[in-house]
Amino acid sequence: MNRYEIKKILGIAVFIIISASIFGYIYFAFRDYINGPYISITKPINGSSIGTSTVLISGQAKRIRDITLNGKPILIDKQGNFAEILLLSPGYNVSMLNAVDKFNRTIEYKLELVYKKDESSVVE
Repeated sequence: MNRYEIKKILGIAVFIIISASIFGYIYFAFRDYINGPYISITKPINGSSIGTSTVLISGQAKRIRDITLNGKPILIDKQGNFAEILLLSPGYNVSMLNAVDKFNRTIEYKLELVYKKDESSVVE
């Protein structure tokens, strides 16, 4: 190989490395926009029957700016974990979790629970 061929190969290699770096940076910068907001509820399972009037709702929210439960803001830690106590009325209950990301895209999670009052604990 002569000098011209080596320079040509090095030029192509440098171009490929720079192009891959630029595309990698673009993906890294826009990955939150590409993926969007995400909500995952770990407890309770959607559609569960609950025997008490209060339930602890816990889960994780990723890539969000704000999150609300039935219109009330809830707090999340740095990892996106949250836990909130919810008061249930007897029978079928629907709660809405809404999250907004920094690009103002929203996601909604509908949590449906059934509160079956335990008759054995009622004092007469």
